[in-house]
Amino acid sequence: MNCTPARRPRLLPLCVVGLCVISTMLLSSTLASAQDNPKLFARAKDALTRKEYVKAADLCFKYLATTRKGAGKYESAQFFLANALEKLGLYHVAVEYYFHVANNRRSPELLPRAIRALEKIALTRPIDEALILRDLIGDTDFGSALPEDLNDFVFFWQGMSNLKRNLHEWSNERILRVNRHGYYYYQALYVASVRLLKPDKPKAKLAAIQAFASLFGPLDLASGLESLRRRGESDSKLAYSLKALLNADNEVSVSFGRLPKGWEVHLAMLGFARLNAETGVLVRRSRETDEEELGRPFSYQVQIGGIPIYRRSPRFERRQQLIKAVATRRKSVRRIRGQAMHALARLLYEQKRFAAAYDLLRKIPKNTERSSELLLERAWAKYKAGDPHRSMGLLFALDAPVYKHLFAPEKYVLRGLIYRYFCHFRAAKIAARRFRLHFAKTLRGIRAGKPLSRIKKIRAAALRRGDTLKLHLFYRALINERRELRSKYDTRWKKTGLYRHLRRLYARKRLQTRDALRTSLKQSAREVAQEMLHTEEQANLLEYEVGQAIFEGVSDTGSAKARKPPPKVPLSSSRVYYRFAGEYWTDELPRYKFNIEDRCVE
Repeated sequence: MNCTPARRPRLLPLCVVGLCVISTMLLSSTLASAQDNPKLFARAKDALTRKEYVKAADLCFKYLATTRKGAGKYESAQFFLANALEKLGLYHVAVEYYFHVANNRRSPELLPRAIRALEKIALTRPIDEALILRDLIGDTDFGSALPEDLNDFVFFWQGMSNLKRNLHEWSNERILRVNRHGYYYYQALYVASVRLLKPDKPKAKLAAIQAFASLFGPLDLASGLESLRRRGESDSKLAYSLKALLNADNEVSVSFGRLPKGWEVHLAMLGFARLNAETGVLVRRSRETDEEELGRPFSYQVQIGGIPIYRRSPRFERRQQLIKAVATRRKSVRRIRGQAMHALARLLYEQKRFAAAYDLLRKIPKNTERSSELLLERAWAKYKAGDPHRSMGLLFALDAPVYKHLFAPEKYVLRGLIYRYFCHFRAAKIAARRFRLHFAKTLRGIRAGKPLSRIKKIRAAALRRGDTLKLHLFYRALINERRELRSKYDTRWKKTGLYRHLRRLYARKRLQTRDALRTSLKQSAREVAQEMLHTEEQANLLEYEVGQAIFEGVSDTGSAKARKPPPKVPLSSSRVYYRFAGEYWTDELPRYKFNIEDRCVE
């Protein structure tokens, strides 16, 4: 029987053993250094204190790259890196690191600072709403770790996240936790007013009216109802709607079955009107800094189309708190006021209260809504109110170079209607033909089945709408920031790898945003194309009616003679009159008036 002898263990060469020992020693030393590097962290913090943001970002990233995640200063380094990047104008990557600090929540003292920084960026810049407002704020319970004003930010966006998922009761529970002062209360009231107008199912409608009634508050609801009763309007739809929201003790108690037909519009108008009145007073008063002045009484009068509904004066203990809360976010409050005024003006227009709609559109604060959109809506309101001279002047203002990118095909139809009103039939037909000339290529593309997002004018208009506009602005901001990163910091951050790391972050987010933008753009482009085809039908109808009027002549000369003639230009006056020569001045655009000759009386 053959037996194989056991092999003797071979000894490793001395050089290999030495290499293993050295490698082990290097690994243990690397792990030791990866645990913490207090000197490097101190240098990074010192650079940030001295406002050397480029150096601070470089040192923070170097610290993070050589330190394990569980180290005591790791989250602080992430926060300092985010702060330095924000100061350098690289907002998206700053948001990414603020997100990590807020999402991990290992450093309770840094959590409110990170959330506050995210809120500040969200109020002033395009932001990754899916990452911050939905995934972080919307889905995280921060408990009692945040101060009161930041809780309002969290509660509001948690309510909005639940609303988008059709979780109406959960949405109400979050939104109603917002304190009744400051920007987020007014934002919540604006959203509650808009919700009333959505054609939802009865269960969603009930949740919307409950949220509106609770946010509006029993004191304001009771004040409005009592004021209507005193004026003898207790049988109006608004009064009946308010009765359905209150019980005998003037407490909020919604009786959904008692609401009259059309209650949605009347209550939404009341909500927008209150926002306009209350925020208008608070924005003016928030500019005062004297403590005594802040405590002075103030009141706001809620009006709908110039008709007073009720007056309210907040209690003394709330005045100073309200004014100070608005002062911290004055621009945001001013913006939500402009949106509320615009929404109210549109509802007044739908109610055929054209003069009131025009007056409100004229008072919307500058830079809160697009001026071109307001000018066009004012032109329609003036035409419907019986002032075509003023309407035509506003249409001419829209021809100014500053509005050359405005997508408003209906302005050609309105111009044709005004020419037809004054029996300028040839000019009316030319207006309709100009519509076809201007949009000929666009209409051909639609009919040929070309992808709507590739038609130049359709795409440009779609990118200015709703969620598509938000994504477009964010996508453009990403490209601009990435270009800034490449032009300024490619060599300064190359050694530590920060430049390469940030470029990867921008590239990844750019691809994600591009895909989301394409999806949103398709829906917006369909809406724009439908409006284009509808406007073409109106232009065709206008041409037909103008042609019919040419052959039939003017039948109702009596009403034509009763028209108010345009004012004549005096030979001498304290005012100076100039003939329009195609020269536009920005400050004069909203006040143009076109004195067209009325040929219907000839």
